[in-house]
Amino acid sequence: MSDAPPARRNRYSPRALLTAFVTGLAFLAPILLTAIVLSWVFVQLVAFVGPDSVVGQILTAGGRLVVDDGGNPLISFALGVALLFTFITALGFLVRDKFREVLEDWVDGWIGRIPLLGNVYRPVAQLVRSVSGHKQAEMSAMAVCRVEFGGGIETIAFLASPETLDVGGGPARLVMIPTAPVPVGGALLLVAAEKVHVLHDMKFDDVAKLYLTMGMTPPPGLRRLPH
Repeated sequence: MSDAPPARRNRYSPRALLTAFVTGLAFLAPILLTAIVLSWVFVQLVAFVGPDSVVGQILTAGGRLVVDDGGNPLISFALGVALLFTFITALGFLVRDKFREVLEDWVDGWIGRIPLLGNVYRPVAQLVRSVSGHKQAEMSAMAVCRVEFGGGIETIAFLASPETLDVGGGPARLVMIPTAPVPVGGALLLVAAEKVHVLHDMKFDDVAKLYLTMGMTPPPGLRRLPH
């Protein structure tokens, strides 16, 4: 028969060990979720600009214009990345002040006139500038809203357009339902106008954090009810 006190035995019981494991996992959850998001971004980045991608081959070709890699493409690729980094840094110095709006308007006008490409570019530019805090008019277009689906089901989404539309089913609003944990994509839905309610006390960043943490950090505008 064990001489250990009951409290000590309970402390190391299977249930206590499982509780401690879950508690530790909950503590590490923000770090794990951050690692998952960064891992996904890294994989996508490598697939898009890695040495074997189309963009990577362009960077390698650019590097070969400057130096002879001796048959080692990684040297040309690294030099191409360095040249691209230099270009982006110089562009950053140029647009961080008053030149930003001038260049944005010029690029928007130039790309926006290209068929098909302009239709893809405009909403992407709107979303990126909303996240980065620029273009207040575009941020208002991506207002946070509450969407009712009926049966007691509702969600928090983004108002993709400030306009009320009608495609034959009555007045409707175009909303974007983000996906977790990367809220820059999702589903675009036309929802009856009376089912969409703009939440003026919530910000874009609040909802982005909600989806990035898969619901573990509710926005300040959400009222917490006692258990």
